Amino acid sequence: MIDFKAVQKLRVQDGDLVVVPESTEQEDMVRLAECIQLMNNARAVIVRGPIKQLDTAAMNKLGWYRA
Repeated sequence: MIDFKAVQKLRVQDGDLVVVPESTEQEDMVRLAECIQLMNNARAVIVRGPIKQLDTAAMNKLGWYRA
């Protein structure tokens, strides 16, 4: 179930990254993606948070080699 207290109003555009609370179920994430596409005619990447950006050295160390 989505934690509605944690939801914020967003204007999602095509290609955006949306971070949802860690407790969000996969089925709810799929529904959210479908709603975003229907309401805004946009596709977004939806991930469970928290998320952080890694630099190239950190990705290489983890085996995620970047070209």
